[in-house]
Amino acid sequence: MTSTTINKVCILGASGLVAQETIKAFTKHRFALKLVSRNIDAQKYMQIETCKADVFNDKELSLAIDGCDAIHITLSQLDEYAALTRIISAARSNGNIKLISFVSGATVCEENTHKLSFIDAKYRCEQALKESGFDYLILRPTWFMESLSLMIQDGKANVIGKQPNKLRWIASKDFANVLVNAYEKPETYNQELSVYGPQALTINEALSQYVKVKHPQIKKVNNAPFWLLKTIAWLTKNKQLKDIIPVFEYFETTTEVGSPETTERLVGKPQTRLSEWLAEH
Repeated sequence: MTSTTINKVCILGASGLVAQETIKAFTKHRFALKLVSRNIDAQKYMQIETCKADVFNDKELSLAIDGCDAIHITLSQLDEYAALTRIISAARSNGNIKLISFVSGATVCEENTHKLSFIDAKYRCEQALKESGFDYLILRPTWFMESLSLMIQDGKANVIGKQPNKLRWIASKDFANVLVNAYEKPETYNQELSVYGPQALTINEALSQYVKVKHPQIKKVNNAPFWLLKTIAWLTKNKQLKDIIPVFEYFETTTEVGSPETTERLVGKPQTRLSEWLAEH
């Protein structure tokens, strides 16, 4: 499919934490937007069109993408592959969609699909998008700095497992700039763009910096062994804990794949280090 100028972007999953910087970046670059989620709060986005919709409701999805030239998919906590196939189908019926972008992950590759179900889902999403006939952008960000706040629970800083691998943490603002710059350069279309920050830190190293600035009353970062947390999850029937343990088991042994060289050459290199992000936030 031959791309033309993108004027209006539908953001599916616009209520998410990372999506907020994406919204700001698109707005700064004068893209028209339609913000879509099941629980979007229109009062937060007074100058932007919003739409409450469920991607698994065909009528709502059709209305959500109506009038848009492109779709940006940044969904979570659902069956991503089933959602993406519905989105592609709706885009075909719409007839005006020129580009679909999708947020994947830094460890997504065929070799890792057997390790974790959501990695398999993202890989299948990538393949479906490539075969869809639409121009596409697949973005593979590493861990977001914004996720560090989720590791503070009940006044403690907790890491699951030892987590020895270094990650090139990315600020969601830098990720948003990469995304929007890619939208403005058709030569980036139909590629997978790895998006990494300038500094490699383990989760413990990053969380220690975060705690020092944001929660100075917390004196140390705790590493809880998998066996202990599995026991607690079983005894307390804590489904949220049970579901997150395999994710940390996966990252304990799996490193980032791919190179950011193409991304940095085409749309620029993310510059924000964690210390700078902490100073800004």
